Amino acid sequence: MLPLTVSLGAATPAAIGSSDLPILMRAADAAMYEGKHTGTVVQARPDHAQAPSINGRRQGRPGTAARTTTRP
Repeated sequence: MLPLTVSLGAATPAAIGSSDLPILMRAADAAMYEGKHTGTVVQARPDHAQAPSINGRRQGRPGTAARTTTRP
């Protein structure tokens, strides 16, 4: 048997205080990752919508690291 866990995130305009889709998605994403790290169910809260983002993705997610380029 394989151990299986599921993580999902959901945010509603009523819980977050905004109907802006990118803000709702950021809040749902932040709540999902908080739940993953704590092993508990986490409902999206307004503070989740304040998570720092880079190009619309929550900072710290894969693909959001700042790229450094050096030119010879």
